[in-house]
Amino acid sequence: MSADQRKFAVVAVPRPGISLLFYKNPAFLNCAKGDCVEIELVKSKIWGVIEDFCDELPADLDEKKVKPILGRICASPVFADKAETSFLQWAADYYMFPFHKLLKQIFLPLIGSDNALIGETSPEKHQNVLCNADKLPETVLNDAQKKVVDSVLSRWNSQDFRPVLLYGVTGSGKSEIFAELCRDVIKKGKQILYLVPEIGLTTKTLQHLVGRIGASGVILHSSFTRKKRFSALYCAMNKQASIIVGTRSAVLYPFFDIGLIVIDEEHDGSFKNFEPPYYHARDVAVMKAAAMKIPVIMGSATPSSDSWLNAATGKYHLEMIKERANNRPLPKIETFAYKGDLYIPSDLVDIVSDSLKNGDQSLFFLNRRGFATIARCAACNEIVMCPNCKTALIYHKKKEKLFCHHCGYSASRMKCGKCGGELVFEGIGIEKLFEAIESYFPGTKAISFDKDSLGTAALSDRAVKDISENKYQLVVGTVMISKGHNFPKLKNVVIKFADYLLGFRDPRASEKCFQQITQVAGRAGRFGVEGHVFAETIYPDHYIWNYIKNNDYEGFIEEELSWHSQLGFPPFTRMITVRISGKDEEKTNNFADQCFEIINNFVEGSSMEDVLVYPPEEPMLSKVQNRFRKNISITFPKNSRIAANLKKCLWDLPERSGITVTYDVDPISDN
Repeated sequence: MSADQRKFAVVAVPRPGISLLFYKNPAFLNCAKGDCVEIELVKSKIWGVIEDFCDELPADLDEKKVKPILGRICASPVFADKAETSFLQWAADYYMFPFHKLLKQIFLPLIGSDNALIGETSPEKHQNVLCNADKLPETVLNDAQKKVVDSVLSRWNSQDFRPVLLYGVTGSGKSEIFAELCRDVIKKGKQILYLVPEIGLTTKTLQHLVGRIGASGVILHSSFTRKKRFSALYCAMNKQASIIVGTRSAVLYPFFDIGLIVIDEEHDGSFKNFEPPYYHARDVAVMKAAAMKIPVIMGSATPSSDSWLNAATGKYHLEMIKERANNRPLPKIETFAYKGDLYIPSDLVDIVSDSLKNGDQSLFFLNRRGFATIARCAACNEIVMCPNCKTALIYHKKKEKLFCHHCGYSASRMKCGKCGGELVFEGIGIEKLFEAIESYFPGTKAISFDKDSLGTAALSDRAVKDISENKYQLVVGTVMISKGHNFPKLKNVVIKFADYLLGFRDPRASEKCFQQITQVAGRAGRFGVEGHVFAETIYPDHYIWNYIKNNDYEGFIEEELSWHSQLGFPPFTRMITVRISGKDEEKTNNFADQCFEIINNFVEGSSMEDVLVYPPEEPMLSKVQNRFRKNISITFPKNSRIAANLKKCLWDLPERSGITVTYDVDPISDN
């Protein structure tokens, strides 16, 4: 990147309400477009990014009052690389998030509060974050896998970089296909950005890729310390790492020389950011690949309805594998009716007992943390609520505390706050199920695989290793256990409350339910043992079960898309949710009503057809962290002109002191 010796630098500053600022460009700093620099603003030293240079100032600026750039912090592709810059500007515009705020998020892992790099610039100081796993035995792809690889590479070699959706049943060997495609890209001197939905999957994924390919790699996620995350970023920026495995935020970093983006488990809701900016990493990755003219491939055993529709309409290439890599059968799925929180049919207990005698493992799945979901006063029936949120506190027996899973509030007093009566604990969480399973199968080694028991990535990695080595015969787990893990001896999977999601007021409830059940079921019988799945159902007559029992994802998603098309739901339409929150309930409600009236009048006055504006309503979590919440949902056709007009209206909504308005573009839930 060559230095620019023009007199002035135009600097973008990550501060609200500030337009581009002009600074003198000292020749000795050798600054270039995209450089992150230290500057002075109103007697404070801050950082900014050079957007451009010029020799003439605007007429209203006095050159004598223009301050010099104080120092150069680091180079970056922002503003220097046209493709990266246009992508970031698109992301800010599409997700209705101010560009200066996005800029701040991108540089946050690099620059400290002292406007200096968080870590050192000597490459040898960062070697400890590189993963250099042992080389794995060579794997020969089966015919189905090889066919997919050849098909994809053929298109890429002809410069056809249309996104690829790989639909493969659980255990079909999608990760081996990804590894083979990554190998080809790395040979050409480019880096791989490999996105996974959960932090707990990063280590295993990187070790597999490094072991298969032989190139070095790093992990990027928010649980690292700032110094460790800086080291990982630094190694990737300087191409010491060819493979970058990260969670959703990694897709925004513009610092790498990427030749391929892989999105594993593309259907997973964890790719959606649930705070501003409300981006979806899968969709952002597709747009990033398009801007940079590089390939992107995404895979899942249960693709999202969005991706399936894109494949059906030709926007994506679809590749399919319908058999497991080792020709093992998909697990047989049976249902049993809900008859109580701790109910497990006696014949199912016998089946698991027989499996244990044969040395096989069984998994009991329940996607609820804690011991009990409700703490109720035995005397006055009062339910103990979080003082900051409109939700019941969850009892955690291990810690002997009540917790709010939304704001972190905890209480150790086990008495009713209203009358002082004794509390009784109702409902079931993973801790209670674990206790019950231990009592059903005494003397058997069991492990609880959940966020509270395995609070760090290291503990999670260790647990996966121990289960894989059959050190535990019984596993009781939440959704953490369902994503991408291979357990050779796992025969039985028992899913408690398997279809509880069907009771939610969510247009995607059936889709999410099918995906979760299929992903959990897919852990069973992947290797030598024949898998068997037992799912507890609350809604046994729902059409979803006809497809799940037959492992018929294609039939299910086609029916699901038919319903969405008839009802005008996404992915056939687009949606923006205006999220309004404030500490004063009445003011928040009144402002939400005012915003609705403005938006509705705008839509009616603009004669925009098929645009629906729904009146303000409370989300399921109507109060979080002492802030009352209201949502206004807008659905509209997939039309760029309509989208632009709506966004202009939304940006022009009035401001109110104490009230926050954010915009969730393409929401996947109402919370």
